[in-house]
Amino acid sequence: MEVIKDHFVVIEYSVRLDDGTVLKGGEEPASMNFAVGYDQVLPALESRLLGKEVGEELSFTIPAREAFGERDPQQIRRKSFDEFPQGRNLEVGKWVVATNDVLGAQYTYYVQEKDADGVVLDYNHPLAGKDLHYQVKIMSVRPLEPEEMAELRPCKTGDVTPPGALG
Repeated sequence: MEVIKDHFVVIEYSVRLDDGTVLKGGEEPASMNFAVGYDQVLPALESRLLGKEVGEELSFTIPAREAFGERDPQQIRRKSFDEFPQGRNLEVGKWVVATNDVLGAQYTYYVQEKDADGVVLDYNHPLAGKDLHYQVKIMSVRPLEPEEMAELRPCKTGDVTPPGALG
């Protein structure tokens, strides 16, 4: 069976960087499953699997620009301790996960430097600027079930009954 939209796919894979650093997989491959066509994996990964068949083994590289983007120097910012007092407690060389209390969104940044006046923070994704080298084996492919399809559909907007209008 072929990897196409509205199908459920299981792959075994490994992914490494140019320097040989293994991100996933390694001696024992990692496993991943996803619904094709619903933005559940990197688009560049999914596009390289489209049209392939169960049992196929693939080796390919996803360049940084198609993965997590190139490193953006504008995402590196210096913050003084006056504007960012929490910076005093940060440790150089560490990643920090921050949460926006209003939106609940999380983001990461890397503490690049720290001196008596402030810190330099890098907001680029940890894999920005890095090519990803994949080894993939397609283990299974099947059509999505109707119940699975219903869960994958986006919420509809439009004619909504206002709260309290039903009672």
